[in-house]
Amino acid sequence: MWTSVSVDMRKALAALSVAAMALGSSSIAAAADSSGPPDISGTWSLIRHTGPQGQFFMPADPPLNANGQKIVSDFRAKYDVHKYDMEPNGYCVEHGMPSIMWGLGGAPIYIIQQPKRITLLSEATNQFRFMFLDGRKPPKDYPHTRNGYAVGHWDGDTLVIDTSLIEEWKLARWPHSENATFEEKFSLIDAKDMPASPAPPGGARRRGAGRPAPTGKLLVDEMTMTDPDYYDKPVSVTFYYRHLPGDDFFEDTCSTGIWWDEFEKRVAAGKPVKPE
Repeated sequence: MWTSVSVDMRKALAALSVAAMALGSSSIAAAADSSGPPDISGTWSLIRHTGPQGQFFMPADPPLNANGQKIVSDFRAKYDVHKYDMEPNGYCVEHGMPSIMWGLGGAPIYIIQQPKRITLLSEATNQFRFMFLDGRKPPKDYPHTRNGYAVGHWDGDTLVIDTSLIEEWKLARWPHSENATFEEKFSLIDAKDMPASPAPPGGARRRGAGRPAPTGKLLVDEMTMTDPDYYDKPVSVTFYYRHLPGDDFFEDTCSTGIWWDEFEKRVAAGKPVKPE
């Protein structure tokens, strides 16, 4: 249901990208050496994060304060997504911030870099983020949305982005209030400088073990969430992405799958919902 592109196809494309990674990374390095900010444009695929779970899963819930825990617990007691089989992702609900950056199921992000705006597209549910670099402040009269309103600037070779005006989200995986804000610091590093993954608990096999090690330049997103309504202190996680030289990027036709499923049920029932 997640997308029109099968998981097997995504894995195959990822394998092909590894072979071409050195070529793509060299072009990024050349751009980074030129004057002005580094070039972070193109398609990027998450390879790991500093959270406690695997690369294509969201980190475990951060530590809620007493107020946040009560709000979330009360909500989940009434709206149990697993009990009622109502996982939002299965119904094309946009992931929103911060989940848009997780790369669920291997969905990549695509960055369009311009002097006064960074546009970030996510293959998952066809989401987008506009990051304005023209010195503006977040508007006061503006609706809260799933991905919020992002403004930022270049600090040397680091892109600093502040996102606010995000809708409240009470489900699992970083629940937050409408007053939550996110600071992100994007930068490029050499793959050899990526910190080693911590050993899995209990001697379990590390996810991704046996795969070719990434080479060239990696995109790093150091994300910090601040939400005084739900948390006592800021919570941070860092994401590492590798460049996909072929810029493979697809439509997520999740809603088409839901439409077909419902259509099949009504056809099988042998009667229309509306009177003939």
